[in-house]
Amino acid sequence: MTEHLQIRLKEIAKECGGNRALCEKSGVSERTFANWLAGSSEPKIIGISAIAQAAGVTIDWIVTGSKPKQKLGAHFEENFDTVQIALVSDTSITEKKDHHERLGLCDHMPFSRSFLEKLCDHDQFDQLCVLEVQGDSMDPTMSDGDFVLVDRAQKNVNDGLFAFIFKDHIKIKRLVNVLNGLEIVSDNKNLYPPHRIECSEFDHLDVIGRILWVSKTVS
Repeated sequence: MTEHLQIRLKEIAKECGGNRALCEKSGVSERTFANWLAGSSEPKIIGISAIAQAAGVTIDWIVTGSKPKQKLGAHFEENFDTVQIALVSDTSITEKKDHHERLGLCDHMPFSRSFLEKLCDHDQFDQLCVLEVQGDSMDPTMSDGDFVLVDRAQKNVNDGLFAFIFKDHIKIKRLVNVLNGLEIVSDNKNLYPPHRIECSEFDHLDVIGRILWVSKTVS
């Protein structure tokens, strides 16, 4: 086992409150985990998977160190009536990355399960995430500092509100189908005129998902 893998295992054990806490949560014995840290035995994929699930990180990050570290999936409370949806932000400092690499976990936001069931046409709540609105281009529909709930399972661009990356910038806008392309439309039309995406530019478009819900800050 590589030294870097040992370092990552120690890191998530510390984040989870220590070796014992992580082992109790994952079902991996403390002796087995200690052997992994000492390099005296190699972890199997089933063990790595259990550790990743317990710590809320990706298997790829544990094994290779590749980003993102945290899983974006939903977490369920013990009563199962509350679902913790991942609050994510753009963590990339480099260009040319898709949203799976750019979106990093900041926190979780609680939602009622019944509320989500009414919003979604599926129960794959791990496909949901929350983004913070930045800027005033979508006023008055959404303002700077508001939050939007994004369904990453809905990527087909039918006219509507979407979160997407275009030419390395994360945007929350309306996408409208037009002849031989798409139009990016802001609700604050006086300051932000529509922008057309030609078919030849579709390689620069990475749809994160459709906006299902917008929180509003009361001023």
